[in-house]
Amino acid sequence: MERKTHAAPESFRPYWPEAFVVLSLAVCGLAPWHPQAIFWGGLPLAFALFCVTSLRPARTAGIALAAALAMAVSTGLPRFEHTGAVVPFALLFAVAWAVGFAVGQRRRYLHTLVRQERDRADREAAAERLRIARELHDSIAHSMSVISVQACFGRLVLDDRPQDARSALEAIETTGRETLVELRRMLGVLHDDTHDAGLAPTPKLADLNRLTERTRRPGLRIDLAITGHVRPLPPGLEAAAYRIVQEALTNVVKHADASNAHVTVAYGPGELTLTVTDDGSIRPAPGRTGRGLPGMRERLALYGGILQAGPAATGGFRVRASIPVDGPQPSAAAR
Repeated sequence: MERKTHAAPESFRPYWPEAFVVLSLAVCGLAPWHPQAIFWGGLPLAFALFCVTSLRPARTAGIALAAALAMAVSTGLPRFEHTGAVVPFALLFAVAWAVGFAVGQRRRYLHTLVRQERDRADREAAAERLRIARELHDSIAHSMSVISVQACFGRLVLDDRPQDARSALEAIETTGRETLVELRRMLGVLHDDTHDAGLAPTPKLADLNRLTERTRRPGLRIDLAITGHVRPLPPGLEAAAYRIVQEALTNVVKHADASNAHVTVAYGPGELTLTVTDDGSIRPAPGRTGRGLPGMRERLALYGGILQAGPAATGGFRVRASIPVDGPQPSAAAR
């Protein structure tokens, strides 16, 4: 729209405004021999001043104005016939310069606004890409880890313990189906962000039972305990808390040879505390490039939370996240 608005005026501007100024001054310079030259060159010179001032830097515009005023004053010398044109032409040049300066300032202001809007859109797009990447990591990566572990376990016990293998296959089926629904939901949001993609609700703390059931496998027991006064929390905060527990359980499945894991959700007066512990051994993953713990810290930072992760005093690994529940909530763009 803005391009159409400015296209018409720009089509009348000379391609080389400086050359137009020089040419107009040269025509005016013929005034000693042709007195009418001051009129032939004066009006084009005023238009050239307007173009230079609106299109070029202030220094160039100032030089052009000084040259035009000097030319106008020179016509007042006694040997020139049209000495009465000094003041009108000087005023004409000054007005043309002032109008061009105002137009140039407005044009630069509009360009600044467009650039700022483009930068803002780029920042929002980057934030959205980061949010989507975090969602993919927290949801899809967790599900794929569960499927991989269950498939490996099912293959190992297929001959000796077919019932356990059947349970592993059922877990793979359930996890794959839920992952597909979650993936469709995220793709729906990407495809059309003007409508709520209702294929799957935003995860919340009430879904932790289902999460632990899905993650549990033969040889890995997961207990869930909820303490304190259970109450509704902001949807964004509940989703973040769910993802933190999900990522902590993903790390238990992928990086710890654990047989037991404990998830505790504690509702305090002004704080929500999430604790995930296991009794496994910490196995370093060579070349690991995941974003588990950094992703948790980024989520918690949005809500002013704190993450503590490290070996537990009784062995195994412990992840503890504290989130204030009475503080300000992040904006939608930050989420």
